[in-house]
Amino acid sequence: MNQSRYTVVLTGAGISTSAGIPDFRGPNGIWTREQQRLMKVKKKKRKRVENNDSNDDQSEQPQQNDNEQQQSSKGSSSSPSFVTAQPTLTHRALAHLITNNTPHPNQNNKNQYYLQHLITQNIDGLHGKTTSLPRNQLSILHGDIFTEKCSTCHKEYIRNYEISTIGLQPTGRYCTLGGDPPGSCNGALIDTLLDWEDALPEVDWERSQVECAKAELILCLGTSLRIEPAGGLCTLGTGLGYVDAGAAEWDLDCGGYLDVATTKKKKKSKKKKRQQLPPKKLGYVIVNLQETPYDDGATLVIRAKVDDVMERLMSKLGYGSDWDGNDDDRVDEHEQGQDGKNDDDDED
Repeated sequence: MNQSRYTVVLTGAGISTSAGIPDFRGPNGIWTREQQRLMKVKKKKRKRVENNDSNDDQSEQPQQNDNEQQQSSKGSSSSPSFVTAQPTLTHRALAHLITNNTPHPNQNNKNQYYLQHLITQNIDGLHGKTTSLPRNQLSILHGDIFTEKCSTCHKEYIRNYEISTIGLQPTGRYCTLGGDPPGSCNGALIDTLLDWEDALPEVDWERSQVECAKAELILCLGTSLRIEPAGGLCTLGTGLGYVDAGAAEWDLDCGGYLDVATTKKKKKSKKKKRQQLPPKKLGYVIVNLQETPYDDGATLVIRAKVDDVMERLMSKLGYGSDWDGNDDDRVDEHEQGQDGKNDDDDED
């Protein structure tokens, strides 16, 4: 991170386990526990068949399945709800790195931060509970259980309660902040949680690609990188080199950086020309307890708990023990535009 002039972080469920929210593929993950439960059911079925106990099998099977499901639900009921869960050390550290000015060893400009953008696959809303984190520096790919948005003007409403629907469905509430004049929209609000067939949110997804392409270093924290296309974002950390802010812009159509100065001079030219930039890529780093499909291409793979790594990283970067303000307040209702910026936010 000391070498990188532009760093992006991609987070997964593993950064929320210390908040009591289970991940998916860890030892106590949701999918791991479900697979273990199914294996137990299969073994019991096989044993009953071997004992030729077919009559008892028909009468006992439904009851045993119900008991197993009840035990599974009891095991998960001890976990805190999304509402009561609080940001972990990792959530707070990432927000601190984005919002706190720190002199950077590679640049004369002291108005520099160690972290430029954060991308999350998590729906738990814990990044949002670190209220110091600007929305335009956070891309949310799979939705947020606390967020609903207007289907007409795309204003976002962040609640302090869970949205009960899933799959971009109407929530029964209406937009009270959007429109021209403000408050005149009255569009239907929908949840932001994606179902399997739903496309990623256009603005957040395109911004994620842009930020990863600009990055010199991508940190993948607590993610198995198995859900695509989000998992493949890390590979952009090995592509084109660094682009100084304002010198060029990433264009998704031509798949490269456009020379802004050249583009402005030749407005009549319809052909987009990719700018050849000097490579300065540090690749991507993976911090995850389990293996991922992208381990072989990583610059560094760390098999450790993310909180432990982040605690040591903050110390190595020169932050004192008092950096953690533990800011976990949530706004009751808050509007943001489709591009994820507050109405008062400046453009990047």
